[in-house]
Amino acid sequence: MKMKKLLMILIATALILMSVGSIVSCAEPEPAPAPAPAPAPAPAPEPEPEPAPAPEPEPEPAPAPEPVVLKMASAAMFHYCDVETAFVDAFNARCGPDYTIEYYGSEQMLSFPELLDGVRTGAADLGAITPNFHAFDEPKLGAVELPFLLNNLDAHIEAVPGLTPLYGEILENQFNQKLLCLHNYTGMALISTKEVKTLADWDGLLVQAISPVIASMVEALGGAPVTGVPYTDSYSLMEKGTVDAVITAPAAMAIFALTDVGSYMTSAYMVPALHGFSINLDVWNTLPKDVQDIMLEEAQKQSDIIDEWLKGEWTKDFASIAAAGVEIYDVPQDEILRWKEACQGIIDEQLAIMGDFGAQVMEIADAANAKYPR
Repeated sequence: MKMKKLLMILIATALILMSVGSIVSCAEPEPAPAPAPAPAPAPAPEPEPEPAPAPEPEPEPAPAPEPVVLKMASAAMFHYCDVETAFVDAFNARCGPDYTIEYYGSEQMLSFPELLDGVRTGAADLGAITPNFHAFDEPKLGAVELPFLLNNLDAHIEAVPGLTPLYGEILENQFNQKLLCLHNYTGMALISTKEVKTLADWDGLLVQAISPVIASMVEALGGAPVTGVPYTDSYSLMEKGTVDAVITAPAAMAIFALTDVGSYMTSAYMVPALHGFSINLDVWNTLPKDVQDIMLEEAQKQSDIIDEWLKGEWTKDFASIAAAGVEIYDVPQDEILRWKEACQGIIDEQLAIMGDFGAQVMEIADAANAKYPR
């Protein structure tokens, strides 16, 4: 009984195991678990911003140009300095402080005979020059001194604009300077210890002559020229009796007190003189165009004023000379023609030397004289 019961239990256990195996084998196999997803790539690191470029350094400001100071030499004295410094002041007012002129009058920088060469070499940047005084260096500069070339002061002023480019070309080509302006410097007359009224009165007269043309004129008239001594020594020459007479401008007679040593003045507009301002050509070429234009404009403006101003000075000088007790003799026209005829050989000789230049000077003078007869 017990064996039968045990057998039954074994059979039942076997059946249960077979059923479980069948169930397991018939069930759907569970899918294999999906592989774990690959981790998402780490985000690319944000690029570090490039550093901002360093700011460009501010350019250094250009250094301010050094002021240009030009030095102007002159032999002018007293109130003649005033009319020259008026040009300097006008230029400085327009071009300063970048460009200015310093004025040295009364031969502080250069003596009268040194002015032309001083500007040529750059010893002075500018000069107040008397071109005809330097005819020893270039005969054409003495063209205006041809005896009795111009009738009077009005004809003289009329001729200056025509003469300016002729003189300017010589100064630029031969003397390394730019002529800024030219004006009359009145005419010359004779102051003497002796009366000189006729051609015969010139015979043997010792006369200071400050240029070759004047020396030749004195000889042609019958006198004896004394040369090589500057006009600033006229007083001592007359005082010592080295000369009997001096041919110079009435203004110089008054300024240098020649009225103290001379008793007679012979007025005949014998020899005209020119005066002007010039600048060293090398210096001129360094100046900006606008500065050049202003300099030319102010120089010409003042030159025109000087032309008119000298008319008044001419009258004052005659009055001053008369007031000093000097006897003034106005040579009549017929006597002037005799003196001019005596000098005609010199005039012809000088014109032949000067060629076309001399012909142009005569053409300018003839037109001025026709407008302003004696």
